[in-house]
Amino acid sequence: MPGANLAIFDLDHTLLAGDCSQLWGEHMQRLGWVEAQAFAAAHQALMADYHERGLDMQAYLALTLAPLAGRSEREVTAEVALFVQEHIVPRLYAQSWDLLDQHRRAGDELLLISASEDFLVAPIGRALGFRHIFGVPCERRDGRFTGRGAGEPTYGQGKVHCLERWLASRGQHATHSTFYSDSHNDLPLLEWVSQPVPTNPNAQLRQIAAARGWACLQLDQPPRRRAQA
Repeated sequence: MPGANLAIFDLDHTLLAGDCSQLWGEHMQRLGWVEAQAFAAAHQALMADYHERGLDMQAYLALTLAPLAGRSEREVTAEVALFVQEHIVPRLYAQSWDLLDQHRRAGDELLLISASEDFLVAPIGRALGFRHIFGVPCERRDGRFTGRGAGEPTYGQGKVHCLERWLASRGQHATHSTFYSDSHNDLPLLEWVSQPVPTNPNAQLRQIAAARGWACLQLDQPPRRRAQA
């Protein structure tokens, strides 16, 4: 079984100054796809619970995918493309591009594995030049969103399962692996890889990193626009 050197990245608060799913929720409010006040209150409550106990992924998906139920993939894809260029690309850390280029020059295989929805993660990943992109799978039927998730979310241990399935599908194993993430919720994958790199770590991950002797990385250069890879 051939080996591969992997450079694996989280997205939100790691390569991106913000959370793409939260920003998309704000965009849906501007579009009138949700009742703004009720949606914002429900989202705020879920995020408060997330910071206390971890994310209830099923409840989160129920909230964020309901506005898409019945909408065509074409409509959503077109709106997301505009959203990514206007509200996401300008928020990508300047150092993100340099870090990705560094791994490409080293010959590493790059993967983006995010706990945000796949229809958001895919175009952002492509803008960053990724070929292997994984987000929380969202169900479509007959060219329309159903408003439900589909399969195991790429969250927590689900990120490890996603990576292992990808490796198995290629008949490969990881000779060396590096993972960049900001969140303690990614601890399963941080423990799985050869080289964990807490990046812009939250308070919980920073504490874990200090206890384990993991060197942290801070991406703090202001985001800058860059031509799509």
